[in-house]
Amino acid sequence: MTPPTPRTATAALDRLVARAGELDGGAGPSRRRQLRWVAGELAAHAERVGTLPRSPAGWLAPERVADYLRVADAGGLRRRGASDRPSPDATRRVRRACLRLMARAAGVAEPVTDAVPLPAPHPRVEPAAASRALAHWRGRTVPAHAAPGEVRAAAMAALVHEASLRSGELAALRVADLDLTGPDGPALTYRPRPPAARAPLAPVTVGLSPSTAGLLQRWLSVRADLVRATPRTRALWVSLRANHDGDGVRRPAGLPLQPGGIRRAHARAVTEANTRLAGAPDWAPLPRTPGLLRPDPLRAR
Repeated sequence: MTPPTPRTATAALDRLVARAGELDGGAGPSRRRQLRWVAGELAAHAERVGTLPRSPAGWLAPERVADYLRVADAGGLRRRGASDRPSPDATRRVRRACLRLMARAAGVAEPVTDAVPLPAPHPRVEPAAASRALAHWRGRTVPAHAAPGEVRAAAMAALVHEASLRSGELAALRVADLDLTGPDGPALTYRPRPPAARAPLAPVTVGLSPSTAGLLQRWLSVRADLVRATPRTRALWVSLRANHDGDGVRRPAGLPLQPGGIRRAHARAVTEANTRLAGAPDWAPLPRTPGLLRPDPLRAR
């Protein structure tokens, strides 16, 4: 049998990656990049050992995958930096997740025989510190001339704490998801996006306290001024000022805030609160991650 050429072997790998990216309704941009990265490492490993698979499934033969993971996890396939530095656990988990997707796409048994444990979750903010921080941020919105960023930060933090939202769930909210004047009281409808979900989950409606509803109403008034140049923006959280994108194109204020922007906005509010409230009774410095402001479900039992 004629041995495969590098071109035909890598073409088969490319097709496998493409199929893996279409599973479960299609992977996001980040996962597709990760799949291509793992495919590149597999190809580099094949060149290193001097054998090319004859089929897409051949790339996922258990012996080949085990040797690839051994070399890659040890840093032997790194293109930049020291090649003797082992991969961190997060990188090792990505490799295995991509290999599992590729195995499903190829219709072969899962080739990964080990697992990289998840790190212990960071503890949520203690209730006393959370209450003090929320009251502090709410107090900064009382003046009529409160800065738009103060209003936005207070409203976001209140919603994270009260509705137990993650950054991605917060970023996905639209103005239409709020009902602040309904007969059953103010409420928010959102779609949960837990990290381990493989398919979209059903929307959830949660009631809101009058104080949180008041902060959101205040933010909606601020937001209305910010979106004058972008009236079609539907996102609840928008940028405060004009900036430039990566190509130098000027972007107006009032554009949707992405998860990274939400995390940065919350981090600024946390830095300010940690400085102002340092030394106060029942105060412990807040972490910068928005999701850690959510109540701990185990503590509530």
